[in-house]
Amino acid sequence: MEPKLKTIKGGEFLIKTSAPNTIFTPEDYTEEQYMLRAAIRDFLNKEIEPLKEIFDSKEGIKVTPKILEKLGELGFLAISAPESIGGMGCDIKTDLAASEIMSESFSFSQTLGVQRGLGVNTILFYGTAAQKSKYLDDILTGKLKCSYCLTEPGAGSDANSGKTKAVLSEDGKHYILNGQKMWITNAGFADIFSVFCKIEGDDNLSCLIVEKEWGVKLGIEENKLGIHGSSTRQVFFENVKVPIENLLGERDKGFKIAMNALNMGRLMIGIAGSAIGKRSFRLGVQYANQRIQFKKPISSFGAIQEKIAKMATRIYAIESGWNRLAGDMDNLYNEFIAEGVDPLKAKQQVAQEFAAECSMIKVFGSEVEQFVVDEALQMHGGMGFSGESEISIHYRNIRGNRIYEGTNEINRLVIPGTIMKYALKGKLPLMQSAMQALQDLQSGNLKPADSNQSFAEFSMDFLENCKKSAILISGQAMQKFQQDIQEQQEVLSRISDIITQLYMLEGVLLRTLKHQGKNQAIREAMSTTFMYASVDLIKTSAREVIFAVAEGDMALMSLKAINKLLQLPVSNVIENRRVIASHFIQENQYKI
Repeated sequence: MEPKLKTIKGGEFLIKTSAPNTIFTPEDYTEEQYMLRAAIRDFLNKEIEPLKEIFDSKEGIKVTPKILEKLGELGFLAISAPESIGGMGCDIKTDLAASEIMSESFSFSQTLGVQRGLGVNTILFYGTAAQKSKYLDDILTGKLKCSYCLTEPGAGSDANSGKTKAVLSEDGKHYILNGQKMWITNAGFADIFSVFCKIEGDDNLSCLIVEKEWGVKLGIEENKLGIHGSSTRQVFFENVKVPIENLLGERDKGFKIAMNALNMGRLMIGIAGSAIGKRSFRLGVQYANQRIQFKKPISSFGAIQEKIAKMATRIYAIESGWNRLAGDMDNLYNEFIAEGVDPLKAKQQVAQEFAAECSMIKVFGSEVEQFVVDEALQMHGGMGFSGESEISIHYRNIRGNRIYEGTNEINRLVIPGTIMKYALKGKLPLMQSAMQALQDLQSGNLKPADSNQSFAEFSMDFLENCKKSAILISGQAMQKFQQDIQEQQEVLSRISDIITQLYMLEGVLLRTLKHQGKNQAIREAMSTTFMYASVDLIKTSAREVIFAVAEGDMALMSLKAINKLLQLPVSNVIENRRVIASHFIQENQYKI
């Protein structure tokens, strides 16, 4: 395995290791990035925080359009758009760093996600010059509100099975659109809809830009579990005439538009998990510091400290993971630009290249968010169960994040499926690495990391062993099932859990090693705690896969090898958690 790389491409983290000083972390934010985050925070403090109870009701839908326009007037809808069209022209790292702050805006964040991501990017990346001229400036300023119509009653995860149809009019000037969409965010006040449909005679989706005034009809606002202040309606098209010049991208190629948009959308959901996780963590810790029981704050109790430590460690992991990915995405984008690739085409290619990593951030981030919010509510006791508490709002709002942009179950199939596809196409030498790992297994060359080394040396060696374990398991599964592996969803899901945990672990360890000296004891305590948690998850998942793909002596040999590779030094995990909790209890928030 290579020790150092400037550019890591999709899936390559499995077989190539970055040096700590080559990754991007939150500690590396520039002054400009901090200023942008602060400016967005100031806006939210002024416009959103006073209305957070309103955004927990359908009344929030009424105020959302005007706030969106104010945000657009300040340029915050155009952070990543090119300067040539009035955008800020920021890099991916800056855009995602800003997105984390924007995610902390209750149900308004749903509107923002669709407007900034699906609304802007579909037309920016795939629109014609005329389409961009007609729509983009008003989308960026918030004058035109966007909606994205993909899901149908019978087409959710299987998006290409949608029944919405378009036929060419007799004069050849319009598409006549008929169909139904559901769970459409922003539908209640959207001016334009990106509608995925099948044009008569085609097997695959196309995308049409449809204006509301052309006859779009809406259902009533959905009665949802959470995000009550976000407009969600069914959308109906009955012989809606759409000019042929409003075909977005190529005919029969709309699935690519949908998937590229979903890749970035998945990444944004994971980042939202980071944001809401931090906010909920702060609510939980502050309550624990204030709540007195048995004549002392409940934050002094070991059971509460265990919760605080676990919450903080997982937040540290997702925060490390998505920032590391942002840096890798910018590195690859810059590489494409140096090769002469068009800037917009380069961004499309970057999103496609890191499809697996975007799904990892989505799955891990949404599940960290769920864990942290649930534990924070538990720390509130009965007060947390009150509908008047802020933590109860987050509890209701976030449940959908494991469903949106492809359920976590679907994303767990996307992760190994994408990486294995790269391997089969020769983009990623996974099978060669797997064969080497198998030879090492049979010859007894797989050895544990030396626990007598320094933390830095042991961490890197242990990380390599985790990668060998993942490659060995993946290789055995591919060898067993070959082309039929896509039907083995339980196996793929366990491999996905291993790969995702490994990706997050690498981000955690590299970040900690890069920033030694600043709160080093806390960082190492969280890293060690996360290593122990990772070993438990990887071993459990690996055992299930091994017993599904191997028998007898081979199964036992593989299991023994995994156990050997993943040996950790003796460490007082309980004491580590106390050290972690003590730091954050004193800070009264998530702050390192």
